[in-house]
Amino acid sequence: MDEKYDSALLGIIQHEGKIEKFLNVVLSFLYRRTDFYRIMKSKNDRLGFPPGVSLKMITSIFQHYDALTRKDDELREEMKQETQKKTATAEPASTRVESAKATPVQNVDSNKTCDTKQSHASLTPLNPVGQCDEEIEGTKTNSEDVRMDSNETASDGFVKNESQSESIAASDRTKEKTSEEKDDEAEDSELAKQQAAFQANPESYNGAIRDNYSWSQSITDLDLRVKVPSFIRKGRDVQVDIAKKHVKVVHKDDQGQWRVAVNGDLPWEINKEECMWTLNPGENIHINMEKKEERWWDCFLTDEPKINVRKIDASRPMTDLDDEAQSKIEEMMYNDRRKKMGLPTAQEEKMHDVLRKAWDAEGSPFKGQPFDPSKLSMDPSGVVNMKP
Repeated sequence: MDEKYDSALLGIIQHEGKIEKFLNVVLSFLYRRTDFYRIMKSKNDRLGFPPGVSLKMITSIFQHYDALTRKDDELREEMKQETQKKTATAEPASTRVESAKATPVQNVDSNKTCDTKQSHASLTPLNPVGQCDEEIEGTKTNSEDVRMDSNETASDGFVKNESQSESIAASDRTKEKTSEEKDDEAEDSELAKQQAAFQANPESYNGAIRDNYSWSQSITDLDLRVKVPSFIRKGRDVQVDIAKKHVKVVHKDDQGQWRVAVNGDLPWEINKEECMWTLNPGENIHINMEKKEERWWDCFLTDEPKINVRKIDASRPMTDLDDEAQSKIEEMMYNDRRKKMGLPTAQEEKMHDVLRKAWDAEGSPFKGQPFDPSKLSMDPSGVVNMKP
């Protein structure tokens, strides 16, 4: 997705106020200035499109970005579900840990139980031996049950301890993530302060200041200023080598030996043929470079720290726009001033001129009367109608 026209398009949509009006501006431009709506009547026609092609073009572009939007929605929904699953997994784990703490394991002495049963059997006159045997067997069974319950409880406790460990680990990861986010915010704040200092200097506007050089940029150009000693006065004392993605600058030191000031790769390509450099004696070497693509660079050399491009001035001067875009923006500014003064806009003035001519035209019911634009209206096709 190309962002190089965003500034002009944002100006239009801010002026129009609604998406519908913005689309009307775009399509009316195609109607007025292009052959987009013109239908080819024969194969020899050089203007226009075959029937239905224009509509298919608009539909195809709409469907492309509609599909991208649906994918974005699906990604957001997947992320939401993953977050809910993690939350749901963490909650039962903590619940099991609490129940494990609340349920103690009971120990039963089987010998004591048997003794009690035997003493009880000696007081009973009916078949004491059989009864004792049965009760001893029952006691064994109960003892085994108790041991099984004890083992199950121990096993349960092991599972619960594992769940507790997982819960603690998840909590630790959340804390680590939170601390990382705080570190990122602090780093962003530090970068913002640093970039504000760069913005205050014309030689590092939208760029940065480094040890041996400073650089600034617009959406189309770069300006590099390499520091030189005060005794560098002649062009023969410096060498500048510029390639599509590499810059090397050297100058002589006080011993007459060549010293490298800048030598590194560029993150993006430049138009080598459009580059120029100038020596400002005793101060710096100024190199102007034209970007091959219109984009904002986050560094001048690939091995230097990156700047925060969200904190730079991304607006474009009007001189960077084509004549038509400049005239459109000037018209919007003029109309905005007129509205603030309570005066008609340029379009309204044109409409009033047309209505004034129609007012006194032959056959007009208002001929000879003072002009009153509130009684007439004009539709987008230019037809004048009388208001009821």
